Amino acid sequence: MTVEQLKTGVTAQILSDYLRRTRRRRTPERYMVLAAAEGIQGHFTADELSTKLSEDGNHVATATVYSSLQILVDCGLLRKLRLGDGAMRYEMMPSNHHHLICTRCGKIKDVRDSELDSMLHAKRYSTFTPAYFTLSVYGICSSCARKARRTMNQKKTTSKNDISKTKK
Repeated sequence: MTVEQLKTGVTAQILSDYLRRTRRRRTPERYMVLAAAEGIQGHFTADELSTKLSEDGNHVATATVYSSLQILVDCGLLRKLRLGDGAMRYEMMPSNHHHLICTRCGKIKDVRDSELDSMLHAKRYSTFTPAYFTLSVYGICSSCARKARRTMNQKKTTSKNDISKTKK
C-alpha cells in the first residue's frame, strides 16, 4: 500500500487533521501504525502491533510504534486500556462497551449493555466531562469453568477408586 493510499479514509483524515492542528509531521509510519491497528480485531499490545507491521513488510521502529499509538489515543482514534494481565492494551475507538476478563486464561470478551450505558451517560460530574468509559468485570469464563468441573470430577472418580481399593 502506498503512502497516499494510507492517508485516505475517515480515520486517516482524523489523524491528518490532528497532526496538522498540533503541528506534528504527517509521516508514513504514523499512517502505517493506524492502518495496522485498524486491521486488528479486538485488543492488542504495542508488541503485537509491531509484529503485525513486520509481518506485513513494514519495518517501523518500536519507539515510533509507541509514540504513534499515543498520538492515536490523543486524537481519539484508539483507547488505551490496562486490563487483567497488567499489559497496556489498545483498541480502535468503538462504541462504549464493557470487558469480561477471565482471571484464569486472560480471555477478554467485549459486551454491550444499553441499560448500563444509559445510566452512565445520565450521570453528571460537577468538575469533570467524561469522554468515554469502560467497565471491566473479572471472573471465570465458561471454558475455564468447564475445565475446572472436569478436573474436579476426575479427582472425585480417582478418590472413589482409591477408597474402594483400600477396602478390599
